Amino acid sequence: MKPETKYKGSIKLSAIGDALGWITEFEKSQQSLKEKFGTERIENFYTWKKTVGGRFYGFIDTIKAGSYSDDTQLLLAVARSIKKDGNLDHNYFAKIELANWLDYARGGGRTVKTAADKISRKSTKWFHNFYNFKVNGENYDYKQSGANGAAMRVLPIALANLGNTEKIKEEIFCNSIITHGHPRAILGAMLYGYAVNQIIVYRPEDFNWENYITQIGLDFPKKFELSFVNKMEIREWLKEWNKSSNKTFESVYAETITETQNQLRFVYQSIKQNTPVQETLKKIGCFDSATKGSGIATVVAGIYLATKFHDKPLEAVIQSVNALGSDTDSIAAFTGGLVGALHGHGIIPDRWKTVQDIEYLDKVAERLLAISEDSLEENSQPTSTNLKLLNSPKKDDFNLDEQIEFIPLGKGKISFIDRQATLTKGKYNLLLEVLLDNGQSILVSKLFDDQNYTPKTDEPNEIETLLQLATDKLKPKTLERLKDFIGKQKKLPKGQLEIIMTLIKNEE
Repeated sequence: MKPETKYKGSIKLSAIGDALGWITEFEKSQQSLKEKFGTERIENFYTWKKTVGGRFYGFIDTIKAGSYSDDTQLLLAVARSIKKDGNLDHNYFAKIELANWLDYARGGGRTVKTAADKISRKSTKWFHNFYNFKVNGENYDYKQSGANGAAMRVLPIALANLGNTEKIKEEIFCNSIITHGHPRAILGAMLYGYAVNQIIVYRPEDFNWENYITQIGLDFPKKFELSFVNKMEIREWLKEWNKSSNKTFESVYAETITETQNQLRFVYQSIKQNTPVQETLKKIGCFDSATKGSGIATVVAGIYLATKFHDKPLEAVIQSVNALGSDTDSIAAFTGGLVGALHGHGIIPDRWKTVQDIEYLDKVAERLLAISEDSLEENSQPTSTNLKLLNSPKKDDFNLDEQIEFIPLGKGKISFIDRQATLTKGKYNLLLEVLLDNGQSILVSKLFDDQNYTPKTDEPNEIETLLQLATDKLKPKTLERLKDFIGKQKKLPKGQLEIIMTLIKNEE
């Protein structure tokens, strides 16, 4: 089998898994699937709708059949950040790709979005994105962020540096710490890169699942030791991490190594004993709200499903997509990336070839292969144009079919425009769908004031809306204190109103 077939299979089936799994990510039961899609098992793409941005300022995102989520968006961002020699330009990824991704993010989790927002500050270095703050009583601590938002994007690093496990490990570590500080996220990402590196060299007919998992687990602590900690940026990062912690990063990392070894041993025995899929995924924490998005649990789940169903690769993806209650899009993306690396893109059925931007996915795979073979002839980077910029639009002055520029994706054309009024009167969301010349498509949204809006005398204003919500949500004493506070204010700034509204909405 040609390497190109495996590279394209891995990238495309990762995106396909993401697109299918995104449909089921928030579904709780087969009955719910039956009511929405007419089936109890998702095996095909469907168009579906998702509310984005909250009740008062949000909009309905109509997600076309085959659309992928942030998992694939950020995978592509990492792929564009890989240089000709296979090294990642971490500063470019952090400051350009990640910061601008917020404008077109689809389905992004809070951890990654928070990190992207923080990294956009000029003073923040890519290896020093530490933060710790509270919102609605919930703590957001960079050092505790152990979800799979790092692992979901690192497939291109493994493919670009095939065979060089030390380089894969180091580049993935560095890319991971831009957004995630807990060893679960970092080790999970490195484990996925290593698993891809091991499976892609097999011919499907020669694949032996026992040898594969045994090889991953062999000398695990030695294999994943941090041999690159003397690198200046990592040294500084570790110093900052350890500065205000009861435990050192190194000790928490060692605990995570043991945790991961135990997970791998368990799935090995699970496959050997033919334990049911649901039971296995439950045991490794995929249905527990505290661990379902874990960088370890979801990657191990992907390895487990790709290995258990290695001779039925489409079933591997479908099983991950239909593990309702788990982080289906990420697990399916990991599973797809692995089975695609083993079997190549020839196994992709026609019904899945309508995945978003499939030709661009092929181009990305071809570039990664050329990097791995040291044969990439890089074209000069596109220079800035005089076209209207779509990044963080300040005015609603865009037209259908208009040529625009979006940094860092380049030129493109607006293919769809929608304006949706919000529940809060006097505002609306502008939605712009764009097809870029490079082959990627994005949806940019922006909240605007409606300049033509005139409040009616019988229409509740924002204060009345706030008090109505507070009456429904707050306890009597808290409600009286809020009313007293509002009564003493001559005018509440818009920003304060939005913060209070958000706090009340999240009140349990």
